[in-house]
Amino acid sequence: MATRVEIGQAQDVWGTFERDREHLFRQFQEIPWADHTGLTAQELATEVAAYLRDHADQPKVLQKAGVFALVMKRARIAIDPLDWFVDKLDHGDLVRKVRDAWYEEAKAGALKKEASWFDEVWNYGLVHGLLDMGHISPGWEKVFAGGLVGLLDEVRQAREHAGDAATPEQRAFWQAVEIVYEAAIALANRFADLAEALVAEHPAQAPRLLAIAECCRRIPAHGPTTFYEALQFHWFLHEWIEMEGELVRSAGHFDRHLYPYYRADIDAGRLTREQAKELIKFFWFKHASRTQGLRNGKNYVFAGQDRDGSIIDNELTYLALEAYGELNTPDPKLSVRFTPETPDRLYYTVADLIRHGHNSFVLMNDVPAIAGLLKRGKTLPDARSYLPIGCYEPAVDGKEAACTMNLVINLAKGLELALHDGRDPVSGVQLGPHTGDPRTFGSFEDLFDAYRRQMDFIIARSITYVGAHERQWPQINPSPFLAGTIDDCIATGKDIGQGGPRYNSVGVVGMGLANTVDGLLGVKRAVFDEGRCTMEELLTALGHNYEGHEPLRQYLLNRVPKWGNNDAESDALARRVADYYCHKVHTFRNGRGGACQAALFSLDYQWRMGRHVGALPDGRRAFESLAPGVGPSSGRDKSGVTALLNSVSSLDFTETPNGSVLDVMLHPSAVRGQDGLDAFVQLIKTFFAQGGYAVQFNVLDTDTLRKAQRYPERYASLQIRVTGWSVYWVALTREEQDQFIARHAHTLS
Repeated sequence: MATRVEIGQAQDVWGTFERDREHLFRQFQEIPWADHTGLTAQELATEVAAYLRDHADQPKVLQKAGVFALVMKRARIAIDPLDWFVDKLDHGDLVRKVRDAWYEEAKAGALKKEASWFDEVWNYGLVHGLLDMGHISPGWEKVFAGGLVGLLDEVRQAREHAGDAATPEQRAFWQAVEIVYEAAIALANRFADLAEALVAEHPAQAPRLLAIAECCRRIPAHGPTTFYEALQFHWFLHEWIEMEGELVRSAGHFDRHLYPYYRADIDAGRLTREQAKELIKFFWFKHASRTQGLRNGKNYVFAGQDRDGSIIDNELTYLALEAYGELNTPDPKLSVRFTPETPDRLYYTVADLIRHGHNSFVLMNDVPAIAGLLKRGKTLPDARSYLPIGCYEPAVDGKEAACTMNLVINLAKGLELALHDGRDPVSGVQLGPHTGDPRTFGSFEDLFDAYRRQMDFIIARSITYVGAHERQWPQINPSPFLAGTIDDCIATGKDIGQGGPRYNSVGVVGMGLANTVDGLLGVKRAVFDEGRCTMEELLTALGHNYEGHEPLRQYLLNRVPKWGNNDAESDALARRVADYYCHKVHTFRNGRGGACQAALFSLDYQWRMGRHVGALPDGRRAFESLAPGVGPSSGRDKSGVTALLNSVSSLDFTETPNGSVLDVMLHPSAVRGQDGLDAFVQLIKTFFAQGGYAVQFNVLDTDTLRKAQRYPERYASLQIRVTGWSVYWVALTREEQDQFIARHAHTLS
């Protein structure tokens, strides 16, 4: 069998990524299953159904573990000899389907009232609520330290420590962890057997196949000792956790977790820098192959600081960013953490990539991010080790089940309800409490009080109902494979849904901030300050979607200050709305005994919820998109990017521990040449120095986008940042492309 040194020296299997790129891009569509290795997904489904019938009296966690092990041991597998990383298991999403069935049972039974309410208010654009089991990250370092054998040793020690005092629930959980980890080790050995068997069939790929076999004999049973082993272990965890029923929304702190393995290989001569970069390309390209550039990608974070406060900036940081630039795919997406001590080299490297079209970046400011986590009870070392979960929602690495997307609440819908005594004017349904006929309001403060009372009701009801969902989590999605990687779960014998992790959080996302601020200020100016119209006249205009009331709409659009233009009155009102919302959310605890954490962003909910919101007093017509992120409504930021950053950074982002983001559009001419790059870096630094939380950029112009519409074959690699992720421009529909151009025409032209 080839040794590790020989693998690095086997030149005939290196330098092949670009040659085989198209083949690798189709790797999940054209899988060469080895039929002799196991059952097809259809055959396996029959065995899973029989297993569940025969073990119906078992606790759900053991049923889930049994199905997981059955799939790992019995499903057929495949290895592509042109790929460095193995993963292909014909599991047919059977484990996830078991979870989905249990969730549907809960929604039809124990959660019928709560689930029905969430369905109803979603149809009215008020709240999106569910049991978020997908925004999660395993404890990468914990697993790497001792492998699955190390975690199995922890299970044995926890069981012995508990002795006769252990509850049946604890014993079932520990047994389930043992079942799934032993099955994972068995699957890795199956991959090793197949790799060795394929050598005779693919002699030119023998060094790679033997490297795969050697790697799979060692990991995941034991901790990795080389960069290649660490990457393969990482991919195994990603695939198996997602197979279990969760989504790995943070793929780890790349240059912190993996640098020791990279450094050891370079120092020992096992790999060259170029070989390591090629491994990164093979590794990351698996994400792009999975999504085909059509869905939100996986988040890898770079830089920032370590648990002791030391700055993370090493050779792997820049090697990986170099690989990302050459790879030129929207998936994975990269987060970069910045501190006041971050070297200029990193600012310039990232800014240069973004201005050249590599826009799958979110840039995050460690200062407010860490301060916000400290406010919510994290220790300083834990807060420093946060990972952006999903898009830009921080969670403590290996210690937190953050559930960052349990709730999305439409702040603008609360204003609409306040203007109609709690009744939804679109559907006529009484969604909120009666807060008074707005025609009787004598001041702006009366309106704001009605808004606050509508939001109080919405927030309280939403968190209460999500709490009911959380209490059913152990019956819906026991997750022993993932839970065993998280600090405290094994020690306490508690699964994630039982509150086993050190920190158990729930994200409560507020979206539509700009519409709320602009709308409130519109009423204040038009009705109470200047008397441009009566409340009756305003309500009539809203009810008619401004048809026949265009002068009033133009006044609201153009004469009332808008959020994002560095206007003192607008900025103060935005701070008031944001502070109210965040402070209210933080008064609640969730169904697992942990914190509720506020956020201000939108993802794609500005479109999805905007479809159900009528005309608003900011001049927005009914059913149009709401404002993106924490920034202004599209086209309303008319005072330039500096004014925009000043407005947004006036918010207190230490009160958004579940995340926030500003979307910024820049014309290519603004960042062209060295002067443009210098200005771009200074823009980022200024935003962070003023307390801004996170920012993401598109550097585009209308002419390029129009050409890409006419000649899509010439612009196949053109990417746009649509929200918390990037996609290929050509993957959007013509309608989506036109909407994107229209929303940003004032910036892109």
